Amino acid sequence: MSIIERALEKQRNTGQEAPPVGQRPPSLRPAAPEAAAQPARRAPSESLHLDLDALRAAGVLPPEEFSERLTEQFRRVKWPLLESALGRGPTAAAASAVMITSAIPGEGKTFVCFNLALSIAREKDLDVLLVDADVAKRHLTQLLGADSRPGLIEAAADAHLDPEQLVLGTGIAGLSFLPSGQRTSVASEVFASRRMAEVVEALRRADPQRMVLFDCSPLLATNETQVLASLVDQVVLVVCAESTSQPVVLEALNLLDRGKQIRCLLNRAPITHLHEYYDYGYGYPHEQPRQP
Repeated sequence: MSIIERALEKQRNTGQEAPPVGQRPPSLRPAAPEAAAQPARRAPSESLHLDLDALRAAGVLPPEEFSERLTEQFRRVKWPLLESALGRGPTAAAASAVMITSAIPGEGKTFVCFNLALSIAREKDLDVLLVDADVAKRHLTQLLGADSRPGLIEAAADAHLDPEQLVLGTGIAGLSFLPSGQRTSVASEVFASRRMAEVVEALRRADPQRMVLFDCSPLLATNETQVLASLVDQVVLVVCAESTSQPVVLEALNLLDRGKQIRCLLNRAPITHLHEYYDYGYGYPHEQPRQP
């Protein structure tokens, strides 16, 4: 049994009850609007056309028959992240920049990141910017048809370039996308540069009503993710149920700053393990294709 599965079992044994699925916990209900006027939102000048059927075929979206179930589960997954993004988390400061990663490849972190972004985009008071920071694989950039577009790498390489100019619409209300940009042999150096820190800060501050989700490479596969982890506010580590070993999870966690808000999300857990504890993971039958 993995470390995350033991944590799940401990939660079940304590007898703690989760709020009914579909009901937002009282502490996360939106606060009253402030008197100060918020700056006008900046709409992307260009928009992509998303082929939902192609995304399902690629495993980034769930099959239609499981869509409603996954929607409910991701509602529960996003609430702690939203609480912190709105300044109600442990640090009492807005933590709107969130990294989604995993220890090793094949654990489903891109699936989690994309569906989490869709769930946040449904919020009335928040938008979400999805950033493909997996510059080695560039999976989201390719799937969303932005392979030839400049993105994160170009923004980090040019101090005079406004990152917002590279942000693309998606045709989905509340969801925008920043591609990874072109491949480079010096990705680690680009991520470790002062300019990358400026880009992350610019994306965070461009819209106070926007969360920024970074789909990142696995922690144990590249150096870039460890560097970027020092620049974001929250980290979600995706762990594959009944597959990823405890030593691998611990090795990945040891690469992260424990001062950050770090959460583990159990992926591909059998439905019988989850029951009403959807906030610890999600799953659908194992015969479905492996997620990216």
